[in-house]
Amino acid sequence: MGWTVPWYSVPHDAVDRLIADRHFGILVSYLRDGDRVYETYWTTGRGNELMAPSYGLLDLTVYGRQEFWEESPEGWPQRWDSKGGQFRLDGRPTAQWSRLAAGRSDDLGT
Repeated sequence: MGWTVPWYSVPHDAVDRLIADRHFGILVSYLRDGDRVYETYWTTGRGNELMAPSYGLLDLTVYGRQEFWEESPEGWPQRWDSKGGQFRLDGRPTAQWSRLAAGRSDDLGT
């Protein structure tokens, strides 16, 4: 994308230590200085709205955001847990289901 800022990914075995019991939807900024890395900022929930404007769109819908404090009438959708369950179906990412339903294989080979 032409960015001049270096981007780094996190090894899978380090994720739990970095998240430190903060819930799904965390937005974190780090600063690397040589071999040291510093967490400079983190936010969750409504603090993410600048990066995810869809939250504001949810405010305009009949069901709203389904916040924990909201009391939804019986039969309305209920809020998911904070571990990303809304993005998975039977352990698979939800986006895969339409591909599998169309008869595509999920065997990625070796």
